[in-house]
Amino acid sequence: MLKEQLTVTRIVLLLLSIATLAGTLSWSLATLAYEADAFQAGQWWRPFSAWITQLNLRHWILNQWGIVVMVILLPKRLSWWQWTGFVVMWLVTSMALAMSDYSNYVGLSGLLYGWLIWSAFLSPFYTRWIKLIFIGALSIKVFSENGWLPLPQSEWVGSFIQARVAHESHLWGLLSGFLVIAVTASVQRFRSTPARHD
Repeated sequence: MLKEQLTVTRIVLLLLSIATLAGTLSWSLATLAYEADAFQAGQWWRPFSAWITQLNLRHWILNQWGIVVMVILLPKRLSWWQWTGFVVMWLVTSMALAMSDYSNYVGLSGLLYGWLIWSAFLSPFYTRWIKLIFIGALSIKVFSENGWLPLPQSEWVGSFIQARVAHESHLWGLLSGFLVIAVTASVQRFRSTPARHD
C-alpha cells in the first residue's frame, strides 16, 4: 500500500518538503539565503538556493500548503519535459531575484505560484474550467497584492510569519509559470497542426 502511494512525483515533493524544513536551520539560512552583498561578493548560488530557506517554522508550515496542493494536482509520474518546466521556472525566478533590489530573501512561495499553475495545467484529474478557476484565483491574488488590481489586502500572512511578505517574488513565479505554459501550449499546437502538402 505504501509503495503504491510513494510515486516518483510524491517522493520528489516529500524531499522538497524535507529540504525546506532543513532550510529553517540557522546554518542553512547563513549559507543559502539570498543576500545581495554576498551574491555580489561572488556567492553566485544564493539566488538559486534561497527558495529552500525558510524564515522560521511558521513560514515553513505556511508554504507546505502549496506542496500539498501539488500532490493533489499532479499525476503519479511526469515526463522529462514536464519536470523541465519546473526547472525552467526555478531558473527564471532565480534570475529575477538576482536582478531585483531585494537586499535579502528567504522562502519558497515565490516559486510556488509558478509551480502551482503549472501543476494545474498538467493535472489529468480536473476539468478545464476547474483548472482555469484555480489559475485565475491565484492570478487575482498575486496581481492584487502587487497593486495591479484594486482589491482589499490582508496582512495576516506577514503577522503570522513575523516578516514582510515579498509580494514581488510571487509575481515572478506566477509569470514564469505562464511563460512555461505558453511555450508548452504553442509547441503542442504546432505538433498537432497537420502538415500541408502542395
